[in-house]
Amino acid sequence: MPYFDVSIPLKLKTLTYEYDEDIDLKGFAVQVPLKNRTVEGIVIKRADKPEEIMKIKKIQAIIGKAYEKKFIDFLQWMSFYYISEIGSVLRATFFEEIMKLLKGIRNKKILQSRDDSILFHLENYFLNEETLSKIIDIAKIGNYKTVLVHCPDFFYEMKLMVETVKNLLSLDGAILLILPEKKDAQRLYSTLKEFDSRIVLLHSEMPRSEILFSIKEIIENRAKVVVGTRFALFAPVKKLSLIMVSQESHWLYKEEQSPRYHARDCAVMRGFIEGCPVVLTDFMPSTTSYYNTLRGKYEFIDDFNTVKHPEIKILRQPYQSIFHPETMLYMKLHYKEGILVTSPRSGYSLLRCSECGEVIKCEKCGLSMIFHKSIKTVECFRCGFVMKAPEQCLYCSGVDIHPVGVGVERIKEELENIFSGKHIEIRQMDMEIENSQGIWVAETGKVKKGHLPVFKVAVFVDFDFFLFIPDYRTLERAFARVLSLSQLIREDGELFIQTRNPANEFFKFIRSYNFKDFYLYELKHRQEAGFPPFSRFIKLIIKIKKTSSESVLGEIKDFLKSHVTGEITGPVKNENEEFVFILRSKDKKKLIDELNNAARQLKFYKGISFKVEVDPVNLKI
Repeated sequence: MPYFDVSIPLKLKTLTYEYDEDIDLKGFAVQVPLKNRTVEGIVIKRADKPEEIMKIKKIQAIIGKAYEKKFIDFLQWMSFYYISEIGSVLRATFFEEIMKLLKGIRNKKILQSRDDSILFHLENYFLNEETLSKIIDIAKIGNYKTVLVHCPDFFYEMKLMVETVKNLLSLDGAILLILPEKKDAQRLYSTLKEFDSRIVLLHSEMPRSEILFSIKEIIENRAKVVVGTRFALFAPVKKLSLIMVSQESHWLYKEEQSPRYHARDCAVMRGFIEGCPVVLTDFMPSTTSYYNTLRGKYEFIDDFNTVKHPEIKILRQPYQSIFHPETMLYMKLHYKEGILVTSPRSGYSLLRCSECGEVIKCEKCGLSMIFHKSIKTVECFRCGFVMKAPEQCLYCSGVDIHPVGVGVERIKEELENIFSGKHIEIRQMDMEIENSQGIWVAETGKVKKGHLPVFKVAVFVDFDFFLFIPDYRTLERAFARVLSLSQLIREDGELFIQTRNPANEFFKFIRSYNFKDFYLYELKHRQEAGFPPFSRFIKLIIKIKKTSSESVLGEIKDFLKSHVTGEITGPVKNENEEFVFILRSKDKKKLIDELNNAARQLKFYKGISFKVEVDPVNLKI
């Protein structure tokens, strides 16, 4: 009698059941007993004969074929790599929708995805035909290969996706297009629907009825193109002809719930397992992806300089004023053509005591608080705590408290004073605009990729904010910020970056858009410091239950030292009252193997729960 390992979409390992017939059930949905109830699961593989046959229960019914065998292999890889129960991985897929379709349950009307988004107007946008031809040829060959395309901007990525789809619709299999943000996925979906109806959309904020429609189209082989966010990575297509991932370095590709996967890395592995090519695109590729091109794992296509980019000027940030004299002169000359001024901080400024030098910090989480001058409050943007702006220093009772740093409110106030005689409205930009005349102020984090190049000049105030973020990806992300801003500027315009350290070597790379030397510089320093891609980091996060005490942390650290090679840091308490260990090793595969084995034993520690994050986006505790 054959035995099968079945995964149930709960936080459980696979369970073994027997079946009367000797058939291949891998990927089939089945009904099985679990405790005192009947549940549904997926057969993962055929199992060896268990040692205790008396306890083995039987598969009660076969519902139907749910997933292809290669997709099951992909889910097993995710479970192992991200050190998560395969039931948790299965729960992240479209299991519920597939079960409804297999069982013919239609308690609600299945609706097509609504098409109410703005289209991408890309008709006159330039595209390197050689790059397009190369991707088409790779897709037609149909073997696994990963290509990294360095694009000049976001619209180039969208144009490349659209033209690739147009040329490959006749291929056998479906094309999967993944984007980090829902609004961009919706716009791309609407654009593609203009010339072919066999397009479906998948993202987590869609109504369940619309998701059900998309899954139905996919499993019945009517969908030729699947567009979506990281959620779409699990689209149950029977055969993939191509996977394309836009803005491959974007932080939104990292899932924060178990399994804590990275959609870009999973897309590459799914392409490898299913034997289809993968194309990664970005105007600021990650250092890790560029490193993979140097190692020969990815093919690199450099299209960045196929279009003209605005000139970048690096100026010293004044101490006594907000704007450098050259910046001020340029704004006065060109304000009618459209100017954008951006700062990394919201609000007016920080507040500092002149007597003790302390900045006013949040009493709950210790973060510097943002001062809002108009309403006389200070606010913490980590925990949301708000209080009335203090008139005396909270630390020494000094009365000389003054603003330090530059927020968007302070910039707006300064610009209104400068241009008061010219009757110019200083407006705050929070979304896309088409008419850029005048002066606009925006918080840098709200300047989104994909806006049209409508400004003559942009001014980046207090850029050093990005250089002192305690993360090993700081320079890479700072460079990406510059490129995001440059996409808002017309090619005949200029970008001014104000910094207190204009001689910093980093600005040499930015000024000339010198990516090659920047990546080599960054890789050299990461190798010396033992950071990715030369080592692997894993966060192990321990939650101590009320029935236990912190003394168990010492036992866990001793256990980790005896079971995991490499460096172990921690535990450090985070803002959620959890304790974080950071594990690091140059032997990346070995660390995954060892922690998988250790995780199985950690479950026997009473009074704790734990979660694992492999390849964390940042190392902040």
